[in-house]
Amino acid sequence: MAAAIAPAALAALPTTAVGRACVCRACADAPPPAPADPDGSATAATDPGGRPAFVLRAGGTEAWIARTGGQVLSWRRAAGDVLWTGSAEPYAAGKAVRGGIPIVFPWFNEHATDRALPAHGFARTADWRLAALGPGARARLTLADDERTRALWPHRFELTLDVALAEQLHVTLTVRNTDATAWRCEEALHTYFAVGDVRTATVHGLEGVPCREHALAPEPAWDPHAPLAFRAETDRVFQGAPDRLELHAPALARRVQLATVGARSTVVWTPWPAKAARLSGLGPDDWQRFCCVESANIKEAAVALAPGAAHVLRLSLGATA
Repeated sequence: MAAAIAPAALAALPTTAVGRACVCRACADAPPPAPADPDGSATAATDPGGRPAFVLRAGGTEAWIARTGGQVLSWRRAAGDVLWTGSAEPYAAGKAVRGGIPIVFPWFNEHATDRALPAHGFARTADWRLAALGPGARARLTLADDERTRALWPHRFELTLDVALAEQLHVTLTVRNTDATAWRCEEALHTYFAVGDVRTATVHGLEGVPCREHALAPEPAWDPHAPLAFRAETDRVFQGAPDRLELHAPALARRVQLATVGARSTVVWTPWPAKAARLSGLGPDDWQRFCCVESANIKEAAVALAPGAAHVLRLSLGATA
């Protein structure tokens, strides 16, 4: 994963391999994501705010994707939506929705040197372009630099988002450096999960993984070798995270499986009442209903890309009940 590949070699890749082929160990060892259900469908639609969106349907399930932010808004199964959205969310034009899977790029949280810049970057509020809809239950959206993005972040780039629906939901974000010089970026799939009651939910697979707690009012102590439980505001960044995690939501009788490729960081976040009261899109009791488990590359795990190079971040979600 530390090897540099000459731009001329990357340029020689066939177009069918761009955004799909990788020679890093994680991708070499990982099985490819399941293809979209060939009997599924992908159609244009509008989201609850009347914004352009796309809906994928396969095997009795459906996923909604907004063109604003390239954001997966929901993944509904027979037992309900696996993802979560705030009850006071207005679905406003040019704004990210509090819920679903917002895309974080090119920086995570507040900008390191300029707090006037938008938190979590600009990709989550940008107007993405539809590149392909179908065949089957799949969609591809793209976002490239323009004058507006270069005024915020002076680099050239191309993002490709592939969403495919079969038995699982597959979300793949490809970041490509189209500039003449190297640059670094942070990225995340900031996934909001419905849990019914966050006080009974647990995250399994991060036991013993190094982490830092960034919450302003966290629980004073916890067992780092036990599954992560929520007892206070939580904002933990794990580095060197495993590629398979499981979220248990007993209040919904549900377990969610997360499988990632290309994610070296995991962020687990929930605001608790005091912070939730300061956040947009949340109703008074919403803090109880969700937690975020974010697949990411942030802080010391930020992605460094040479000219012409690309990085693939993939999240596959499965659920029981």
